[in-house]
Amino acid sequence: MTTSHLANRITSQLAGNRRLHWMAAFFLLLPPVFFLFPVPIDETRYLAVAWNMRWSGQWLVPWLDGAPYSDKAPLLFWLINLAWSVTGVHAWAVRLLELLIALATVPLLASLGRRLGASEDAVENAQWLWLGCAALAFYADVVMFDLLLTFCTLAAWRATPALVGRHWPGESLLMVLALGAGVLVKGPVALLVGGMPALFAPYWMPALRVQPLVFYLRLLGIMAVAILLVLAWAIPAARAGGPHYADAIFLHQTMGRVVHSFAHARPWWWYLPILPLMTLPWTLCLGRNATATTSSLRHPSAPDRFVAATFIPCFVVFSLISGKQPHYLLPLLPALALFAGGRLAAGRWRLSPWRAGVAPMALGLLVALGLGWWEAPGSGPWAWVCGGLIMLMGVLYPLRRTHALSGSTVALGMLTAIMLCKLAFVLSIGPRYDVHTMAQRIAAAQRAGTPLLYAGSEYGLFTFAGRLTAPIPSAHDPAQVAAWAHAHPDGWIISSNEVCRQPDSSPLYRQAYLGRSLGIWQAGAIDTQACNGNETAVPRRDPGHA
Repeated sequence: MTTSHLANRITSQLAGNRRLHWMAAFFLLLPPVFFLFPVPIDETRYLAVAWNMRWSGQWLVPWLDGAPYSDKAPLLFWLINLAWSVTGVHAWAVRLLELLIALATVPLLASLGRRLGASEDAVENAQWLWLGCAALAFYADVVMFDLLLTFCTLAAWRATPALVGRHWPGESLLMVLALGAGVLVKGPVALLVGGMPALFAPYWMPALRVQPLVFYLRLLGIMAVAILLVLAWAIPAARAGGPHYADAIFLHQTMGRVVHSFAHARPWWWYLPILPLMTLPWTLCLGRNATATTSSLRHPSAPDRFVAATFIPCFVVFSLISGKQPHYLLPLLPALALFAGGRLAAGRWRLSPWRAGVAPMALGLLVALGLGWWEAPGSGPWAWVCGGLIMLMGVLYPLRRTHALSGSTVALGMLTAIMLCKLAFVLSIGPRYDVHTMAQRIAAAQRAGTPLLYAGSEYGLFTFAGRLTAPIPSAHDPAQVAAWAHAHPDGWIISSNEVCRQPDSSPLYRQAYLGRSLGIWQAGAIDTQACNGNETAVPRRDPGHA
């Protein structure tokens, strides 16, 4: 056998292993799509909005509980209904849509790296660093908006380097679509994260430093057309939704979150400890190679300059914005993967086997102790079993002696760990979060014409699970609950608290819900005097918007 033939066989075998690794990643991400139910409060609310859009035929303005829903733009709801037109109305179809969006960000990141001049090794490392990031592994099938925003952001980033080439008209159109779609996903923040690299383009594209005016004129035109694209939806939607909805989508949802957030207000430093947790296991197992030189520090590569011009300004702005949630950082994390991937490929950084095992061992211990302590009665020791398997996987990393530790190996380990975490959640404390049975009872009562009242704010909790076609009226004040009960003695009162301190009343149905109980009471069995004297009304405050 000739040397060239042997080399070809080795290359072919390595390529096959790579394909197996990508297939393994997909199949590790796939199971939660089918065994995870919609989790309150965010997922149940978003699915309720999408379902309301479907049965009502109102595609322009999202609705929740009979009122326009201004917290989010409509693009994800449109995509959910597009998926349902193919699969039927199922929660798993939405999770599969989210997973496909998450996986689509991986080749986009690779294409961006190549356009910036990164080597193939750097690109492949970046892909695995992003795919094996704890944040992506966790949110890959979660019904939220941030991975779709990440996809739009990467598409805009990818088009930016080509704005100076001869293909700039086509790339400009792609950037317009990416930025416009991003705003239709999650508002003007898409212009910030998607346009930040272009704003600092002369730093990471030195050729622009001579004549940057043409580039910035093109960028200004792209931003203007993207905004016009969004206004093509926003202006008709504002008219259809009414003045309060118009005020919300044009002002409240932007300035309210920036200056003084009405939900998730956090201090400026809050993201500093959150970021290392979201980038596990890489925060622990990536370390400097002792044999590497530091000469490249004086001459950073184009991908490094791109990451610096993108991540640092966006992270600072995100830290200054009042409203903060961990998943808000998702669109920025691929830039860090590109940065670290280049250092691994150059030999400046390496993967430490014993430190790679720390994250799974800590995560497994957290699952075993946390979920095991709070597991639902009769659920079995699943939290301990899954936590033990995760810890065992962490122990195996330092025992590898035959081969160097690769990024794909660590990434697949993290995907396995997160999948086991979700399985442990469903099998141990899942009954505290699953409202399907109660929603079916409520749907049957609604179809039968039984008057219903929710004591508190429901936020679409039962709408999707029960496929409800009418909102459930709600009341916050105990006196209002008492008055409604007096007027509708045959009706049902639903509450996540003991309604009006009824120690002797037996609910028609009760289940554990989060850290308390959720019940249905016959209105005629309610002691209205106790209601009138009860000063502890169900909280009005929205438990949170993602």
